[in-house]
Amino acid sequence: MNKYDVILYDATGFTGKRTVSYFQEHAPKDIRWAIAGRNEQKLMKLKQELNLEVDALIADALNEKDIDILVQQTKVILTTAGPFALYGSNLIGCCAKYGVHYVDITGESPWVRDMLDKHGEAAKASGAKIIPFCGFDSIPADLGIWFLQKYMREKFQSELTKADGYYTMAKGGLNGGTLLSALNMLESGEIRRLGNPKLLTKDLKHRDFIPKIKRKVLNHYAKDIKRWVYPFFMADVNTKVVYRSIALAAEYGKAHPEEFLYQEHHAIGKRIPSFIASVSMASFAVLGQSGLMRKLAKKMGPESGEGPNNENIEEGFFRLKIVGEDHGGNKAMMTLQYPGDAGNKATVCFLCESALALVKDIERLPEHSGFLTPVIAFDGVLFERLIAAELQISCETMEK
Repeated sequence: MNKYDVILYDATGFTGKRTVSYFQEHAPKDIRWAIAGRNEQKLMKLKQELNLEVDALIADALNEKDIDILVQQTKVILTTAGPFALYGSNLIGCCAKYGVHYVDITGESPWVRDMLDKHGEAAKASGAKIIPFCGFDSIPADLGIWFLQKYMREKFQSELTKADGYYTMAKGGLNGGTLLSALNMLESGEIRRLGNPKLLTKDLKHRDFIPKIKRKVLNHYAKDIKRWVYPFFMADVNTKVVYRSIALAAEYGKAHPEEFLYQEHHAIGKRIPSFIASVSMASFAVLGQSGLMRKLAKKMGPESGEGPNNENIEEGFFRLKIVGEDHGGNKAMMTLQYPGDAGNKATVCFLCESALALVKDIERLPEHSGFLTPVIAFDGVLFERLIAAELQISCETMEK
């Protein structure tokens, strides 16, 4: 029998501390959980600060023996230790080996692809559910498309053929871990692989459903929401997760579209600000290839363990609208929103509820194992949990 139900790894990082606070407030009393990290002094300080009565476990993510011992003590590993390409590989490898379920908040799709290639078969054989992308990247997109597909099937008895997601965000801010993950992908050259829409589906049979199109790289006017928009900075991550969900649905004999295109945009409202934002985003991608510019970004941005203050996190806000259409031209719009900053509050809620679902609702979850997406791993169970945790979601029919 495992000593713990969940181990929270990197508990002393900026996001890690917030997951600990979330568990302290929301985890049922019968959940056996522990915190973990490589720095004993920081872990003890955190226990004292929060008056925690849980165990603190010492393990270095880069030490495979440490992680091997850590993983065997629990049913679920929750980790916020990014960049995940640097600190996540041993955790995933050991979870796949021992049949331990795994959730994280990575947006590093190329790394997930590499882990899938290396450990995918072992995870299936052991029964491990390896579920990356359980934060703001990419639960809103994955869950939003799932909800919209369900609505279209019930309303029109049809499948979506295309959809556009539009994000609106306010306040909040970037934390050091997120910045370092992005810079690490630029430095390693892995960001080039993000351009391949089939990156996360190449191991699956149903992968030719994505039509080839020329993406819009600058701003444009979106008639469906009557606002100027530009490419969303996490679109290359979220779209691939959505595509993997569809490919896995086909693999498991579930309803799925035979053709589907998903794109994401940031809705900023007016033309000039959206143009400036789109140029700035494109410039960052180009300038980020320079080592000098990456050093400057590290110096000017938040350091590891730093992030926005609690007031900005609580007053932050995001909304995602997804407009979808079927072959007959029927259209519907899904609206999803959560009170609080996307990257630092919503992410924590989504991640922690995912981990809790793997413990408290395991008998209700699909039996699939291996590298899964949030929707395929949790189906409607996570939806129910997030609704209870203040997520708001709805669908409405639109005029053709």
